Amino acid sequence: MSDLDEPDALAALLRRYRQAAGLSQRQLAESAGLGERTVRDLERGRVARPQRATVDRVADALRLGPADRALLHRSTANRRGEPGGAATGDGPLPRDPDPVPGAPLIPDLLAGVADRTARVPLPADPPDFTGRDAELQELIGHLGSTGTTTVVYGPPGIGKTSVIVRAARVAATLPDGVFFVDLRGTAARATSVRGALAQLLTDLGMDRRRLPGGTAERRACYLERVAGRSAILVLDNALDAEQVLPLLPAGGDWRVLISSRRRLADLAGARRLRLGALSDEDARHLLAEMVNPARLAAESGTTDELIHICGGLPLALRIAGSRLASRPGWTVGGLMDRLRDTRRRLDGLYAGDVEVRAAFTVSYRQLAPAPQAALRRLALLPWPAYNVAALADVLDADPEAATAVHAAIAEAGLLTPTAADGRFRLHDLLVLFGQERAHDEDDAAGREAALERVRTRLLATAVAVTSWFPTNRAPVVRFPFPEPRQVFDSARAALDWFEAERYAVVWAVRRTAEQHRAEEIIAVVEAVRGLADRHHHLAAWHELFRLAVDAAREANSPALEATLRNALGFALKYQARRPEEALPEHEQARRLYAEIGDRPGHAWSTLYTVGALHRSGRLPEALDRARLAATLFAEMGDEGAVVASYAVGDILRDLGRPVEAAEVHRRGLAELPDPAGRNRVRSGMIGYRLGLDLTAAGDLTGAVEVLDRALATFRAEHHPTGIAECLGALSETLALLGSPRAVAVGTEAVRICHEFGDLPRQAQAWYALGLAARAEGRTDDHAQCWEQARALCETTDVEGRRLAEKLAQG
Repeated sequence: MSDLDEPDALAALLRRYRQAAGLSQRQLAESAGLGERTVRDLERGRVARPQRATVDRVADALRLGPADRALLHRSTANRRGEPGGAATGDGPLPRDPDPVPGAPLIPDLLAGVADRTARVPLPADPPDFTGRDAELQELIGHLGSTGTTTVVYGPPGIGKTSVIVRAARVAATLPDGVFFVDLRGTAARATSVRGALAQLLTDLGMDRRRLPGGTAERRACYLERVAGRSAILVLDNALDAEQVLPLLPAGGDWRVLISSRRRLADLAGARRLRLGALSDEDARHLLAEMVNPARLAAESGTTDELIHICGGLPLALRIAGSRLASRPGWTVGGLMDRLRDTRRRLDGLYAGDVEVRAAFTVSYRQLAPAPQAALRRLALLPWPAYNVAALADVLDADPEAATAVHAAIAEAGLLTPTAADGRFRLHDLLVLFGQERAHDEDDAAGREAALERVRTRLLATAVAVTSWFPTNRAPVVRFPFPEPRQVFDSARAALDWFEAERYAVVWAVRRTAEQHRAEEIIAVVEAVRGLADRHHHLAAWHELFRLAVDAAREANSPALEATLRNALGFALKYQARRPEEALPEHEQARRLYAEIGDRPGHAWSTLYTVGALHRSGRLPEALDRARLAATLFAEMGDEGAVVASYAVGDILRDLGRPVEAAEVHRRGLAELPDPAGRNRVRSGMIGYRLGLDLTAAGDLTGAVEVLDRALATFRAEHHPTGIAECLGALSETLALLGSPRAVAVGTEAVRICHEFGDLPRQAQAWYALGLAARAEGRTDDHAQCWEQARALCETTDVEGRRLAEKLAQG
């Protein structure tokens, strides 16, 4: 084969014609009426199918004669799929074979373009390059060490070439400079090792007309010429380690930078740097380099939306910026109108020959069928992150096969690892691409079967979790799902799974509701109530319980509906902090229980209305309702009377009668049956309330003693809500007492409430830390802590309003 048939022949020809004409890329672009980026991409071989009109305009600007013009057009044949072009299809990209030994070589037509071939220069830095300071510093540090090889990898469009070129240019202080080769790993035909060696040998001073014909011979000449030199070698857009290994110098003082969408895991001894998305701040700077900043500032909110949908992907941001820059009459809102519809978003992210969809397509086509199917089906799951178990479910594969598929997709640079071990995500734009491919390549039955496997396994595992967090209520329906994929040997392991998968579990319940599977929803939601009682902020419980209420109504079961309405009201009060919405749910439950003659259910529903009235600030009504509930329980000899008594005590304290409240809570503790056994959590709850009473009554020392005991109880029971409540109250009491423990307890309270997502109690802990700082004379710390408390304080219930009043009073 001739070197003219190399995939980068057009790039090489165009570069040499331009250099022979004495033109810069910008000058050629202006003469041809093209964008400078287009000329730069043509010279780098990044335009997959250059239009004939574009090539003609370049030839006109270069004033090429008929023979040279024909040569330029012939060099585009591979890209257009003309005879002799690259094969199409999935799997690894084709490579060019060596010539048959002994066969005559076709004359090297490139040799006559110019008498002396100039070294291929580094591509120009993008004028809008921004950010990447940490990554550049790391790469420049690598380039300071002899013999280092660094692979910069990441998903399509993340800016790998820009980063390695910038790093090489900054670090280009070695005597023999920088050598650059575009390996075209994402082109229809990647640069062959033979072709890359031809370029490097020419760059090293060898007459192109005297190049050896075979790859092995070129490799031997290359190793001979690199020995004793000191330079940086930049290998851009590598396909795989097999393409790179023969190009690595041996001997001399060389430092190698490689960019690839793949990790090139087979490249032993290489350092690796994964490029992630740009920060929102850097994304805004990039846009501002392309579009008048005043134009962006005039639509700041819409610009933020544009940055969000581009997801920190430089390619998408540059395309959006280019479309705005080339259309001064467009507003940012006008562009967003074209991009908001997720089904058409990828259609709008193009500019000239550059588009996001094409960048993803190349990597997708390089995958084998199983990883392709996995990517398509994962994109159908609207979750923030996935794990290998989900991948196994969408493929109906065993864990070992799923792990291998995961490794293949990760190696292709299409997965973003998350902070959680073993979890990963897909870029939002890649999700849209995957959904397109799923609807084009999978039939509806196949998509539904994959989603059903995921749904049922998720719900089965969620119920397995709940065995570690039982309730005192007997299950009302049989659990109808298959065996879970995972079993748990501890409450901690079960909780960690649920916390990691909570968005997926909510999705599964929603999907179950859409399918009107009432029995399944009720089974799952009833099972998780024990978990919801302890971990108020773990999931959107009120949404799940609302779906369960609807399912119970659909099943025409008043008893189930009443039970689940009480669960919904509980979630609205304590998780969502919306007591006014909780009250009608409990009232409806009371009516349903009364209609079916369920006296215990009616009494408990009456008690649940107390919390809603209390948290809404309707204290007299709450007190009357609490006393009514206590009477109803007493008539039946039910221990619910003790629970009602501590509700009475809470209201008395908030009515300014803490001494009476303390007496009620002491009596409740004395009357509570089995306080060290099955009612241990309730004893902790009453103790916590007694501590609040004593603090309000001014008995700070007694309050600390009681709160410490309650805290120990909740720690022993692994009850996070109780722990957070006790720490918050204890930190404030210690601060009022002037205890040196106040800061340590308050700091722990902030940390734990942050982990649990309990913002109201976190605000209380910041308030307590502020009190402690003020007592110690740390004025600045006091102000900062209270500013944090104000930012987190929610005033939707009586507790939040009370804290807001304290902060206002100072």
